[in-house]
Amino acid sequence: MFKKILLPAALLFSSVTAYADAVYFEASVNKRTVSLNESFVYSITVNGGGVNLPEHKMDALPDFNRFGKSASQSISVINGKTSVSVTHSYTLAPKRTGKFTIQPAEIAFNGKTYLTESIEIEVIPAQSVQNIPVGNNQQQPLQNTSGKAFVKASVDKKTAYENEKLVYKFSFYTNVDLASNPEYYPPDFSGFWNDGSKLKSHFEVVDGLNYRVDEMETVLYPVGTGIKTILPAKLKVSVMDFSASSIADDFFNFFADMKNGQTKVLETNAIEIKVIPVPQEGKPSDFSGAIGDFKIKASIDKKDVNTNEPVTLTVIVSGSGNMKSVSNINFGVYDSFKKYDTIIANASGNSKKFKTIFIPLMPGEKEIPAVSLSFFNPVKKQYETIKTSPQKITVSGMAVYPKENVEDKSKINMVRKDINCNKHIKTLEMYKGYLIEKPAFYLIFAPFIILLVLSACYKMYVDKISRNPLKKLKVSHFAGIQKLIKKAEVEISENNFEAAMNLVYKALIEIINIETSVVSDNLQRDKIAYNLRVKGANDEKIAEIINMLERFDFYKFASVNLDKDSANALLNDVKTLTLNLKK
Repeated sequence: MFKKILLPAALLFSSVTAYADAVYFEASVNKRTVSLNESFVYSITVNGGGVNLPEHKMDALPDFNRFGKSASQSISVINGKTSVSVTHSYTLAPKRTGKFTIQPAEIAFNGKTYLTESIEIEVIPAQSVQNIPVGNNQQQPLQNTSGKAFVKASVDKKTAYENEKLVYKFSFYTNVDLASNPEYYPPDFSGFWNDGSKLKSHFEVVDGLNYRVDEMETVLYPVGTGIKTILPAKLKVSVMDFSASSIADDFFNFFADMKNGQTKVLETNAIEIKVIPVPQEGKPSDFSGAIGDFKIKASIDKKDVNTNEPVTLTVIVSGSGNMKSVSNINFGVYDSFKKYDTIIANASGNSKKFKTIFIPLMPGEKEIPAVSLSFFNPVKKQYETIKTSPQKITVSGMAVYPKENVEDKSKINMVRKDINCNKHIKTLEMYKGYLIEKPAFYLIFAPFIILLVLSACYKMYVDKISRNPLKKLKVSHFAGIQKLIKKAEVEISENNFEAAMNLVYKALIEIINIETSVVSDNLQRDKIAYNLRVKGANDEKIAEIINMLERFDFYKFASVNLDKDSANALLNDVKTLTLNLKK
């Protein structure tokens, strides 16, 4: 009975390969007809059982520029069955007019290959900027007397706390017709955690001229303190026609005397950010690095339960700020309950959902304790602590671990005396016969006795693992890491270096999870280092892991192509960590 009750908890908190019988796999776009100077979102969704879903593969997109990528994940547990949905969204922009086909994406599952449908995209010519009025009082379209284009870069704040959210904005102003869509080369965001980019467009009047403005907003979180520099961003543009240029003004006027179809590379200025540490004064003891302004609420899936029956506590943290810094929540004292680890069931830009399973051990009116979160509010420049209300439940049934009384102990002692008395009976001598006296008898039955002993030992090992969810998690995690490494080796052999890097990065995070017993995919490096140190890792090992994380960030955000040698080097380093992994 107890094992049946623990089964949904084990499924919920295991992050290893445990696929259901089928998966749901589809691709979609938010629009099928776009103009040359517009963007659209291409999304791939995988839904199925288990926590690790198969990775998708997609062909290169030679007809489109890829401006940004984001991922969202949700986990649900219904009647003990775990379902996971993962969506990868790509912001794409066409390079030229015409009709184009996005080829099917694919996944491999249970020895079969699943494909999405191909998607047709029609790209129409961009509407001329001169024909678009701007402003409520605009009666006639603006007529430009010169063709201009320029770029600007800005941030919403020049001074920020460590881990505080800041927004980098790249803006492209143009009032000329483009021969093709521009190619954007983002700056080096070294020293910042890049949380993804969004592309949007609008029209604006500058010095009496009508401009189309394409903006790329990138959310950044500073890592470490001091002066950090965002290097220039670049944009490669090709224009169809320009009229005579006017006298240069405060903006970057560069198209004078150009011919049709000429290409130019525009570049922004570098930006310096001063990053300061959060204050030490007034810092709560349970502060774990959360920066922003948040709210918290909690709920449970049932209020009337039996002892040994799992209750799922869901906690949702929402607000503005660095959601990645909200890595854990704090629980009060939970007597009379068995509590499992907390997982992040869902995370979006402005909220994060945590789930925890409690198992009541004693009957009566009980309370699942309040949950709290301490954070630093950069606007108010002070620390704040928010709490949920305790969750009251009614528990029926017998206590799981009843206390022994004097009468029970006396009965146990009487039974033990009877057992000790029976031990003096020489059963073997009573049944001694011809076969037992022969050595061959023992040789025949020796293998069966050995097999019985081994079976008993294995049964004890399995029972020990079942009673220890953390040990079970580590064993299953290790198997998952081996599968990720094998998949990465295949991807490298097929020259799919980006896919291989993603698999190797997942394996590294799984290793860190095992070493720290903490879900680390959303933690900052200093928090990961702290968790490793708490678990007894030496400085050399901590430095090695942090260095590997920095290398992954470099290849992820820098304008450097990952080659086969670099991919193999990352893979070999993770293999070395796996060999030294504590089981």
